[in-house]
Amino acid sequence: MRFVLVRVACLLAAATLVVSCSPGAQAKSATVSVQREGLELTVSFSATPDSAVADVVLHNGRSVSVALVPDQCGRVTEALLVRTAFEPEGRTWEGSVQAAKELILANQRSYQSPDRFHPRRPGSVSQDVPTCQRPATSITLAAGEDIAERWQLPFVFAYGLDAVGSQATKVRVEAVEAKPDGSLEYLDIAPTGSADEARAGRNVRIELATSELIDHAAASDDGRLSQGQIYDRLVENDQLREWIAAQPVDSWRLGTLQPIQGTAARLADLSVRLRLVSTSFEAAAIAEASAYGADVTVSLPGEGERTRVFATLPGTLPPGITLIEEPDGYSLADDLVVGSVELPTGRLMVGEYLSDDELLPVTIRPGSYPVVATLARYEDGAWQDVAFATMVLSAQPTVRWQEAHAFPVDGGSTTFTSAETADLMSSLLDADLAGADSGQGASLDLLDRIFDSREAHDGLATEFTVAPGRNLVELASGAGDGLYPVFIGYDAAGQPTRVVSDFLLLHLDWPGPG
Repeated sequence: MRFVLVRVACLLAAATLVVSCSPGAQAKSATVSVQREGLELTVSFSATPDSAVADVVLHNGRSVSVALVPDQCGRVTEALLVRTAFEPEGRTWEGSVQAAKELILANQRSYQSPDRFHPRRPGSVSQDVPTCQRPATSITLAAGEDIAERWQLPFVFAYGLDAVGSQATKVRVEAVEAKPDGSLEYLDIAPTGSADEARAGRNVRIELATSELIDHAAASDDGRLSQGQIYDRLVENDQLREWIAAQPVDSWRLGTLQPIQGTAARLADLSVRLRLVSTSFEAAAIAEASAYGADVTVSLPGEGERTRVFATLPGTLPPGITLIEEPDGYSLADDLVVGSVELPTGRLMVGEYLSDDELLPVTIRPGSYPVVATLARYEDGAWQDVAFATMVLSAQPTVRWQEAHAFPVDGGSTTFTSAETADLMSSLLDADLAGADSGQGASLDLLDRIFDSREAHDGLATEFTVAPGRNLVELASGAGDGLYPVFIGYDAAGQPTRVVSDFLLLHLDWPGPG
């Protein structure tokens, strides 16, 4: 392994500067080269007044071609700004108190993950982004050939610099060889910086202290405590700590610790809210305190908020619809009978953002109708999610299906509800927007409570009462964000029998338009 480090003196003001030429400061750049078994990575680092830049050349010095792991746009290197100093995590507790804290620490660590450089066109100093083309296989680099790439990190997106400064960060550029079996993987499919162990032995990496390029001081934290430290102070409250300790260790599904919106002059002085959801209750435990964990107030769920048990039955397909089996991926699992939705006037809405969704073009007799979430299990059996959801309108045989519409999802959830419930929720939102309340507002509080209820059911589905006679069923949209179709089934007399929202985890053979 060989390293080459070249430092360039301060450039003229007319040229691109790394750091402004003020007394005692020098503009710097560096070129570093490293090779592993003939695969050579060379990076020319530089900086402008507003960004860090990495010009990369990957050279195959072997006598045979090399297969490389691409990102989802076909690029073969990854450039990151990585922290070397992290916020303190505080003390370690016993049992369930520590298990709940792990959710808080996971969130704390996520804010400290590496910052990704943005792709730019090699040989160009513009902000233009190269064409993104998703590869179907690994990228082949022929013997003796090069791949050149350019990366840029605007300082406005360099969160690590503001948090810990250039003295406690480093710039990392890496390329990874594909697995010997040729299976396709992606550089950017895992959370940023989390794939080191999987890449070990296949990667060629360059790291350079950020301070070699720029001098950037950390922003003052004004004595701010980390999330882990604030949690420690909160659970010194006996009532809160004893309640957390009483929950099963493996029951925790949600843990957040966030500032409460307010008028404090400094972020560090904002009060905080701890929110914890266990599978034992369909409501969250809430603790609020000053920014330093003092003056704690606690609101805990009661016995009437214990998590309901939804009936589970063998999984079924929509009547007359066949499953096209696929060798890899998801398979049909169970039916989860979530609950019934009240339709006071027979008007049904299916979607995510109900104020934007259209009524289904179908006439339904007013009443209460059950919703079933059909689950799919991933190939290794360790994960399952909602494949499709069905509202059962009639016991009559379904003889035909027709697609009603498709709706967009970008928050990972779907709701079955009445027009009246949707109107009520929209009115709450309108009132919040029109009011001068600096708090969270009734509409966001309602959405949080619905989300907490679903999280208590492993994030799959829940039935929630918004007001007397006004309720909904909310479900996870299995494949995440996307555009999902809604189908209506009809009996021989032309009356609706079922409404199905398909989340595309399973390959269902729906009829075409017409």
